[in-house]
Amino acid sequence: MSACCALTAASRKPNALVKALSMGLFVVTVAGCAPRTQPIYQPSAPKESTVQQGVVHGSFNQAMRAAVQSLMGSESLQGAPVTLVQPLQNLTDGYIDTVGVSKQLEQGLAAQGLIGTVSQAQVDVVRQSLGLGEGQVLIDPTTVMQYGRLLGAQYQLGGKVTGQDEKTLSLQLMDLTTGVIEWQDTQRFVSG
Repeated sequence: MSACCALTAASRKPNALVKALSMGLFVVTVAGCAPRTQPIYQPSAPKESTVQQGVVHGSFNQAMRAAVQSLMGSESLQGAPVTLVQPLQNLTDGYIDTVGVSKQLEQGLAAQGLIGTVSQAQVDVVRQSLGLGEGQVLIDPTTVMQYGRLLGAQYQLGGKVTGQDEKTLSLQLMDLTTGVIEWQDTQRFVSG
């Protein structure tokens, strides 16, 4: 009987040891022996970026004005570089006259002497030579850079509108010789 009790007591010790180790690991994890802050990966940001945290504009036009104000202060536009202004992409369910706004943006920047423009005739010829359809948006950065070089443009200004109730307007200025995003801005708005 004493051998049986000794065997039973010995078999209980490993279970008790496993329970104690498990409880200790749980306490260490919950108590916070691990660092409270973890390093966060930060992708390389464009040279210039403006994001107004917490600001939600009352309309698309207000958001666009804020983004253009930021763009006008961009160092990249010093010297009025030849800039291709691509029509904004409307990725929302609602109607936004992105083509009209893009043309107004291009005309306004050109009128203020901030950019040189590419003629529509030249754009049409290059689009046709690349086999691009009317209104087809270029997404691949390599193709965009080739397109810009053929047009003699140094920069491409483009963007998109996304979201449903609260929408986001994102604009960016890409250097067509390097593919680097030189400037970008994001504005939020509600359509009313």
